[in-house]
Amino acid sequence: MNNKLPLIIVCVVALTAGIFASVKFSSDAQTSPQVAANSQGGQSDEAVAKLQEALQTSIALPLDFKSVPDFQLLDVNAEPITQSVFDDKWSIVFFGYTHCPDVCPITLQIMKNTLSKLAEQNKELPQIVFVSVDPMRDTSEVMKNYISFFDEDFVGITGDLNDVHAMTRSLGIVAAFTANKEDPENYLVDHTASLLLIDPQRRLRAKISAPHVAETIAADYITMLGAPS
Repeated sequence: MNNKLPLIIVCVVALTAGIFASVKFSSDAQTSPQVAANSQGGQSDEAVAKLQEALQTSIALPLDFKSVPDFQLLDVNAEPITQSVFDDKWSIVFFGYTHCPDVCPITLQIMKNTLSKLAEQNKELPQIVFVSVDPMRDTSEVMKNYISFFDEDFVGITGDLNDVHAMTRSLGIVAAFTANKEDPENYLVDHTASLLLIDPQRRLRAKISAPHVAETIAADYITMLGAPS
């Protein structure tokens, strides 16, 4: 297995023909703790607010805020993977792509460091899930080689572009494709940088905002483990 990172070429970008809505990375749908608290159903405002006070960089979300939708995509072995990958375990999910010049490799390394911090404290480890927002280039083989550079136990998800789009849209993830007219194969994708914390019932429990630091992510994860569910 090749553990060498793929060549990253920074290119000038322009809108690709309507693949995704043209939403800039900086417009990463921020959710305030107040909005999260007020949008809840079966969980009191006070409970969400109290949980929020205990978190460092994450945004607490109500129990009924969102859940992982049904999907059928591909794993790094080109085998079908569905929403059941999130069953019975905590997951931290990052949406990115293998040609990403900075945010993605840095974040995946931080995820590896976060697991090390949690292991040092003998805490239950979450699975790390990396979903490609650029499945046209990120085949299963490409994803497998890329993920192995960081941790072979990370879960990689890719597949049909429309199916990936349906999943990301349901979870509030945005990505804007742009094209390089001089070199069509080399383009960048602006995408949501926040991490999503999914509980064992597939519920979106927290949004972990940037900047990402292993120590604070680990601390917030531990806090969420102890939160009422």
